[in-house]
Amino acid sequence: MLDKRVSFNRLAAGIFLVLASLGILLPFDANANEQVIFGSFRSHENAQNWAKRLTQLFGSPIKTQAREANGVRWYRVQSEAMASAAADLLARKSDASGVSYWRNNNPIAASRATVEQQRLTPPPGINAPTTAAATNAGITDDEHIAADARAPDPLSSSAGSRREKPAATLIDGASGRETYQNSIANKSARDRSRQSYDFDIGLQSRVFADEGLTGQGRVEGSVSLELEHFRTWDSDRKQLTITPFVRIDSRDSERSHFDLRDLYWTRVGESWDLHIGAKRVFWGVTEFNHLVDIVNQTDLVENIDREDKLGQPMVQISLVRDWGILDVFALTGFRERTFVGLDGRLRGPFEVADHVLFESGAEEYRTDFAVRWSNQVGPFEIGLHHFSGTSRDPMFVPGALGVAAAGDLVAYYPVIDQSGIDALAITGDWSFKFEGMSRSGFGDRYGAFTFGLERTVIGVLDSNIDLGIVAEYMFDERGEKAFNTMFEHDVAIGGRFALNDFADTQALIGVIADTDNSDLVLSLEASRQLGPDWAVTLEGRLFQGGRSRQSALLAPNQFAAEYKSAWLQEDDYVQIEFKKFL
Repeated sequence: MLDKRVSFNRLAAGIFLVLASLGILLPFDANANEQVIFGSFRSHENAQNWAKRLTQLFGSPIKTQAREANGVRWYRVQSEAMASAAADLLARKSDASGVSYWRNNNPIAASRATVEQQRLTPPPGINAPTTAAATNAGITDDEHIAADARAPDPLSSSAGSRREKPAATLIDGASGRETYQNSIANKSARDRSRQSYDFDIGLQSRVFADEGLTGQGRVEGSVSLELEHFRTWDSDRKQLTITPFVRIDSRDSERSHFDLRDLYWTRVGESWDLHIGAKRVFWGVTEFNHLVDIVNQTDLVENIDREDKLGQPMVQISLVRDWGILDVFALTGFRERTFVGLDGRLRGPFEVADHVLFESGAEEYRTDFAVRWSNQVGPFEIGLHHFSGTSRDPMFVPGALGVAAAGDLVAYYPVIDQSGIDALAITGDWSFKFEGMSRSGFGDRYGAFTFGLERTVIGVLDSNIDLGIVAEYMFDERGEKAFNTMFEHDVAIGGRFALNDFADTQALIGVIADTDNSDLVLSLEASRQLGPDWAVTLEGRLFQGGRSRQSALLAPNQFAAEYKSAWLQEDDYVQIEFKKFL
């Protein structure tokens, strides 16, 4: 009877997630939505590259969408549909970085949109599309596409370089010269400071198929609040970003926590940028396993996928040269990983003690160092890095008398050196991705890599739906001895759906399979706008095929390789979160 009930719960949860991700269950009011548009391209490859760069620059998802104009297919680079306040923030970030854009404040309108003035200077280290479109309101979308078509490709060697024009200068569409009136108006605008405040309130609920390891209930809820304050002054040469985050959980006191995701000051020079403070930095290109992303500590209580990060105190300087961008980091201080508490879900059999151990005598006050070079060479985007410092991944040792309670585990952070590469190549509708690294500090030096490819199919079955087919292979030469990852010899296959509707409905469905045993992880992540001020995200995971929790509890060695996923086998869950933007 129990097996039937669990099977039914899993089936019902899966059906609900799929339906909700396709937008069948959720209404949408698009009357007040707005989008920020960053240009249109005939080349899907260039559009994807430009979207990826802007996503990394702004920390907001920038995507491509196929459109038809005069019988020709174009690929537009644009933000998701968002509230006016969120669009204002993205526009201000674009202004501060010198990225050209225009705004569409009525995505439902067939081909016409209100167009704001267009900025034409590329951001640091990025060749931007220097469109010559007029800047008057009321220009049709087709005219914008045509204007974009006359511009050079943003990724070609003939496109403008970083410091061609002063930030936020307008260019006359006919002559290419800066007009006197626009020059005076924009100089005044640049001299003024600009700032914005944006609040996100999240209401999250998780429903599990079974009770927890220590009898926890099947339902838990939480509320989160995130504030983003962004300010620029001194003609946009100085910037301040503050992003505090807090979550209050109904069950797990360890998941109720506060963090400064970002608190940093930026100085923009002619060929360099300086950042001082707590900041989030992302490295990597693959989808399922972010192997080389090492700067920030994982906020594990937020999500088991390890994509949520704590702010890292640092001094970062970026040097922009013709041969690429060189980022140098001094990571001033260490942040411990967050762990689920005894009353939380998605946890192992033992509680992790608050007390931690370090290999370094400086403990959490050690200064770590990292350097990364990146460059775009034709269709290839390459990054090389080296990190030396305290590992963000801990080892675990049994608690000792006076250090932790009997039965608890103590996190131990060794000093490591890691060198690695991430590479992305886009050709036509295909993307090829690679991340590889070599690391010392966990015994013998070892290597690991992830290789993946993605094929994008535009307009599936003559519909508006785009489908990205993703496949990745993950390898760790330690094999079953890889204590800090489940991805030592695994294959992942997924499908990314973009409905290209006004609600910006998207879904990623994937499965990760261990090639050495029967472990399977099925996941679904979906999102959708609910009018101008609300959004909903859905997430679900099913853990199949591994040893059961009961068999692991009876095993003489509960941490043997075959029991890596045993503690998650009865933690299948569905999560829904509503966010309100203020």
